[in-house]
Amino acid sequence: MAEKGETTAVRLIRFLALGVPTLSRVVAVVLVAAALALAFFDFGGYDEGERADFALLFSVLALVALAFGYAVPRLVARFLPRR
Repeated sequence: MAEKGETTAVRLIRFLALGVPTLSRVVAVVLVAAALALAFFDFGGYDEGERADFALLFSVLALVALAFGYAVPRLVARFLPRR
């Protein structure tokens, strides 16, 4: 009997999971750059407290993006069937 191959959906999920770490690192770098720019330069006429809050928010979102990029490939490897 012939072996069943992977379905198209499984191959697509594996392919997309390969790009998640790279994309999450790019997003994290952009968020950190935005946080630094917002923290040290006066954009939009916000006061110092609001700028600090937004910089903190962007920094936390950068950490979330990195965690997402770390977790997705491992979850895909765990829950999709082995090749």
